[in-house]
Amino acid sequence: MKLSRKNIYDLNIWPGFVDILGTLLIVTIFTILISTITQVYFNDQLEIKRGEISSLDDQIKSLFDEIERTNLEKNNLKSNLSILATNLSKLENEKKKLNESKTLIEKDLANSNYLIKIKENELSKITQEKTFLLTDLQEKNTKIDRINEKNKQFVSEINELNNNVEILKKKISYLENILKEAEINDENNKVKIENLGKRLNQALAGKVQELSEFQSIFFKEIKEAVGDRSDIIISGDRFILPSEILFQSGSDVIEPDGLNKLIKISKSLKEISLKIPKEIDWILRIDGHTDKIPINNEMFSSNWHLSSSRSINIVKFFIDQGISPSRLVAAGFGEYSPIFLDQTDESLKKNRRIEIKLTTR
Repeated sequence: MKLSRKNIYDLNIWPGFVDILGTLLIVTIFTILISTITQVYFNDQLEIKRGEISSLDDQIKSLFDEIERTNLEKNNLKSNLSILATNLSKLENEKKKLNESKTLIEKDLANSNYLIKIKENELSKITQEKTFLLTDLQEKNTKIDRINEKNKQFVSEINELNNNVEILKKKISYLENILKEAEINDENNKVKIENLGKRLNQALAGKVQELSEFQSIFFKEIKEAVGDRSDIIISGDRFILPSEILFQSGSDVIEPDGLNKLIKISKSLKEISLKIPKEIDWILRIDGHTDKIPINNEMFSSNWHLSSSRSINIVKFFIDQGISPSRLVAAGFGEYSPIFLDQTDESLKKNRRIEIKLTTR
């Protein structure tokens, strides 16, 4: 019994302790190894992620640059859009003006077609007149031959008439004596006639003064219709405007712009005619004038013909506008009533003119 108890107390626990320490050491080493491997692995992953982050940073920076460029383009597009909107507004205004111009051109075309028809009718009449004149000329040539034969007979009759003239001279001397006696008797009546003439002149001057007031109004409205031009002249009872306003050189066709001005003038005349007292027998006289440069074309053989045709066409147009023909007079003076006698370009231009005169008969 003593021996077995001793053996129990003599039991050695160190080897077990060593085993436990060894196991703990192995576990610790394994843990450290796993930790080291894990750290290395995560360091590698971290480096990879850092690279990816750096790449993403570059991409983000690139995207910001792209956004900035996009914003700039957006601003440019907005600016271009504003410019386009302005241009569109201008184009719409231009379109409106073009439409208005188109309407005016169509009106001018209608007026031109109307004038062409008038000219065609006039040309037909001129052709008929030409045929008539040729026939008439032949007849007159025949009459001239007959007259030449009669002239021979008249020679003898003239001799007889010369004898009769001597007799008449004696009778005239006798009548002169009687006339002197009659003049003495007429001196008493002369005073009465002079007084009657003065009263007539005073009455006529009153009518002329009354008409001159309407002349001033009419000329003012003509000037407004024609426009503010330095080459327009008002001289006494005449309104003088250059032919170039209404006609092209060498032509009697009224230009479209001239038609528009004549429409305004005719409208003013119709308004004023309603205000002129009925007892004033007024007329509107249109005088055509040219320069001294000769003309000879298919339409006109002389400046006289050209100036007359121009004034007649203006009168016809006024008649078409509703003005009574009895109130209109057309006259052509050719180059025979110039304002300036010298041959400078400026003087020739001023001599080419249309004169409008509101006067009495």
